Amino acid sequence: MSYLNRCLAALLMLLVSFTANASWDEARDAVEQASASMMTVLENEVLKQPEQPELLINEIETILNPVVDFDYVSKRVMGKYFRRVNAQQQQEFSGVFKDTMVRTFAKSLVGFDIVRYEMAPQGKPSPKVEKQIVSVYIYSSLGQQYTLVYYMLKQADGWKLVNVLVDGINLRLNFKNQFSDMVSRSGGDVKQVIADWKMAMANNSSKDS
Repeated sequence: MSYLNRCLAALLMLLVSFTANASWDEARDAVEQASASMMTVLENEVLKQPEQPELLINEIETILNPVVDFDYVSKRVMGKYFRRVNAQQQQEFSGVFKDTMVRTFAKSLVGFDIVRYEMAPQGKPSPKVEKQIVSVYIYSSLGQQYTLVYYMLKQADGWKLVNVLVDGINLRLNFKNQFSDMVSRSGGDVKQVIADWKMAMANNSSKDS
């Protein structure tokens, strides 16, 4: 390789690295803003009262709405079964799954009894600038540390969360396995699974209230 080609290759690698770092910074900013908002909510003792869980859930939903692509996540939870139902049923599941994800996230945060958080340093650079991973360390009142790993995707309207690991637990994969198992037990009736999931969430909501 000639000297000129080596210089061009080095310049290209530098440009790619710079672009990737800039993309990670953008994704990190989106995560940090949402984390700060969640911390404010979790510091409000009124919102954490067990007799009024919907207050906290509504606040968490308000924070997650702009930064989570619920349609994207629900599609991947359905996996190969997504195209076995029509657009209306796909949207129906997206709606009920959004409720599932918000409630799961809210209960996880309250269960950890979070008192503070800090942004983790950038890990291994992503080979795709439109996909970034941002981690957050959260700490309980007892001093325990947990890690939230956010998988972020750059879209036309900003960075969106498309998966999250809660202290090592892959939420999207867990829900995908649950959906697939329900389809198997229903004899392949995807429509019935959506209806059952919706009913289960309605029952859980009524128990929480």
